[in-house]
Amino acid sequence: MSSKSKPLRDEVKRRFYPFVQGRGFIRQKSQDPYFVIFVREANGRVDQFELQWDKSWRPYFVLNFGSPERGEQPGRLQRRRGGDQWNWFSLRRPWAKKLISGKWSYSPGQVIDEVIAAFDELETWWSTGIAGPHVYIYELHA
Repeated sequence: MSSKSKPLRDEVKRRFYPFVQGRGFIRQKSQDPYFVIFVREANGRVDQFELQWDKSWRPYFVLNFGSPERGEQPGRLQRRRGGDQWNWFSLRRPWAKKLISGKWSYSPGQVIDEVIAAFDELETWWSTGIAGPHVYIYELHA
């Protein structure tokens, strides 16, 4: 694990894990250190997502989501729509935000605030199938 990703990983464990556990998700055992899987049973269905870390341990992650009973993983919750890693949650600020704020990166707390704020879009997708601005559905963008 990279020392650059440790502060973000620690903040994810400290704030995000309890947040999703408070929504009924249970962390599953995983053999792969790059993936942390959460599952819950709600409203007669099973909701699942996995937090996927960058394979080089850079401070980037995304939430892949799906429905295990249907064997699908249709999309991701990420900073903004798009298929590449630049859209994942990370400490890196986009250029426009760097220029406006004068700061090169986000703090780990700011990243977790952003993920928690976007998580309701994932809840909406599970209950209605409607994708918000942070939800990237593979088949809609293929």
